[in-house]
Amino acid sequence: MRAIIIFAGILFVSGCAAMSKDECLYADWQAVGYEDGAAGNSVSAVSSRRTACAKKAGVTLDMAAYSRGRDQGLTVFCQPAKGYALGVHGGAYHGVCSGPVEAAFIDAFETGRQLYNLERNVASIEARLRQAHYDARAAEHGIAEIESALISTKTSNVQRLELLAEYKHLAEEKGNIETAVIALNRDHVRAEEELAEYRDFLTYNEFYTRGTTTPSQASY
Repeated sequence: MRAIIIFAGILFVSGCAAMSKDECLYADWQAVGYEDGAAGNSVSAVSSRRTACAKKAGVTLDMAAYSRGRDQGLTVFCQPAKGYALGVHGGAYHGVCSGPVEAAFIDAFETGRQLYNLERNVASIEARLRQAHYDARAAEHGIAEIESALISTKTSNVQRLELLAEYKHLAEEKGNIETAVIALNRDHVRAEEELAEYRDFLTYNEFYTRGTTTPSQASY
């Protein structure tokens, strides 16, 4: 039985549609159902398994055993701590919980998702700042090259006119980038403050210590 359960775990990791003929023939459907439930997989998972096994092995999924296992797995998954961890790591909730536990699960999930969104917002602004600084350096390099060409005796009058037009374009672009950087820096300060405040809120309410894995702190 232990070997079959381990095999079923491998089957789960490999994905529903990837089930081989042997996997379908020897699967412990209760163990498979448990894995789906404990992972919070959508109810469509069983349909994918049923279709794959009917096609590849002519096997009819033991729905009763699968459902028993899935119900057991859902009791593990549908806990506030699991919801919070799922939200913190940007996971998707497929509406698999029900009854009184669902409200607490969703509340915890949304609490974790808010932290995820705030961290993503800071990271997004920082990425835009890095790109803006790169673009500014590129514009500065282009302006320096044009300035060198303008004073060169090898540059014709026609070329100077073209270079002056390009110089004006790059100067305007650099100015726009510098303006954007000012706004991005302001947004970055605000986003970091919001993130810090929310982390303080979570710490005060002990969301980090309610049986969850502390989400990794982003490096800024």
